[in-house]
Formats: sequence, C-alpha cells, structure tokens
Amino acid sequence: MILFAFLLAVTAAAVVEVEVEPPCPSCILVNTTCYNISYLNDLDAPFRKQIVIHKMDLLRSKNQLFFSFEPTFEDEEYYKTGFVTLDDTSQVGIINGGQILNLGTFDIDQANGMIYFGGSDGVFVLNTNANTMLFYSSRGDTITNVFYKNQLYFTKYEDRGIIVKKGNNFETILEYWPIRNFVVVERDTLNVVVFLTNLGLFVCKGNVVHRLSKNAYFRGLTIDLDGEVYAWWVDGIYKIVFSKNIVYSKIYRVATLPLIGAMAFDNENNFLFTSDKSLYKMEKTTHSCNVVKEEKIRA
Repeated sequence: MILFAFLLAVTAAAVVEVEVEPPCPSCILVNTTCYNISYLNDLDAPFRKQIVIHKMDLLRSKNQLFFSFEPTFEDEEYYKTGFVTLDDTSQVGIINGGQILNLGTFDIDQANGMIYFGGSDGVFVLNTNANTMLFYSSRGDTITNVFYKNQLYFTKYEDRGIIVKKGNNFETILEYWPIRNFVVVERDTLNVVVFLTNLGLFVCKGNVVHRLSKNAYFRGLTIDLDGEVYAWWVDGIYKIVFSKNIVYSKIYRVATLPLIGAMAFDNENNFLFTSDKSLYKMEKTTHSCNVVKEEKIRA
C-alpha cells in the first residue's frame, strides 16, 4: 500500500511538456528527415496540352537546368530539350541543332561543360563554353538514353545492351538486356549499373545482376551529389541502398509524393522536381513535419 501511494505521488509530480508545431502543409517526410517544398517557377517551352518532361539535369557551373520534353503535335520534332538559368529565369531557350534531331535524352560532363544529346540521328555534343554543337557519334542511329561518367554510355532503339565509347572504340555491356533507362555509379572502386527493363529494375556489378523490383514503370533514375541513386513512380520517391554484395541491395520508398514528372538535384543537393510544367525545390528544414516532440519530463 505504501509503495502504491509512492508511485501515485511520483506520477502526479511528473509533468510532460510537449511542443506542437504549427501545421506545415508544404512539408514532407523523406525517410526520417523533414523537407519543405517550395515553388520556383513554371518551365517555359512549347509543351503539348498534356505536359510530359522526361528528364532534367543541372549544368552546375552556370546553374542552368536542362530538361527534355514533348513539344506540340504541330512541331516536326517529337522531342526537344530546353533550358532555364535558375539564377535568372528570364534566361530560357530551346536547343536547336539547325535540323530535325529529336533531342530527347542528354547527360552532362560537368568537369568540361559538355552536354551530350541523343536523338534520331546519333549523338551530338554541345560545348557550353564555346556555344558550339557538333556531331559526336552513331550517325543514323536513334539514341534512347545517354549517360556520361568519365566516358559516354548510350543505348539505341530496338537494340540490346549499353554501348560504352572508349576513345574510338565501342564496347557493349549487358548485351542481352533490352535497356529502357540506366545510370552508372561507383561502388567499392567498381562501376555499378542501375537499369530498367520490361522485367523491372536491376543492379549490375561486374558479372552479377540482381533484380531490385519487378516494377517496370519507374518514371526515371537520377543521382544526387553524394552518389545516391533515386527512382520515382506515381506513388513517390524511391532510394536504392547498395550492399557490398550486390545481391543484398534493396530499393525503398522514402517519400510519398505523387505526380512527379522529372527529378534532379541542385547545387546544394536539394531535390528539384516537376509537376506538369511547374518546377519545385524540396530542401531540408528544421520543422518536425508535425511530429509531436517530447521536450522534457520534470519530476
């Protein structure tokens, strides 16, 4: 009885103080970190009524965002690539090769300020310092994906595998796989390829291929400044967690955020994403995403 009375007294003396932050309708939880979403601007391009933006990436030296999109049906080209300078959004434009090229895919060599474009007549390269665009490789081929990491990687329409251009020589990796999309990252001094096919999302390291997901409809793949790989689908953002033994690698949904068109990262490693033609930034915040915090217990 004495012990019971003592416990009651201690319980009555304990005061729990909690802080409930005001609602943050623009905040979202990414893993366990709160991010705030802010609108930046609308991308300026001759879009179709149903806006489709396939890919975005940032030329970091000039803070210019490039994006590939589907233009109006009246346009002779079915793909185009536009750009906007994020420091001055009045500086916008469309890449024009002087002919019908259908430039629907691209990637950036950040160190040299070169942008590689793929379209219906091969690979072209834009020197952003000299503002010149020249033919680079694979004249007459329809290029479906381009990726640059120390060397050029690309895929061709109705062809299998990923072509790697090493000097004047070409090598094909994953030669039996019909690749829909891919990125290349370095893990444990080896290149790892994350790629999407009609059978799902896979990761390849050396001769080992491991399926991460049976979902064949991820809308895109991108890499942040820390070398982390993200994918997105209609229900949100996914992150790939690599294991040293690649067969133990996993993919997890880290944020519930529908209607993402394309995604990239800015120079501060904040998420950039589009919804229709609107561009948004998602950055870390000290807000708790409305989670009630227990400040202290005073006896």
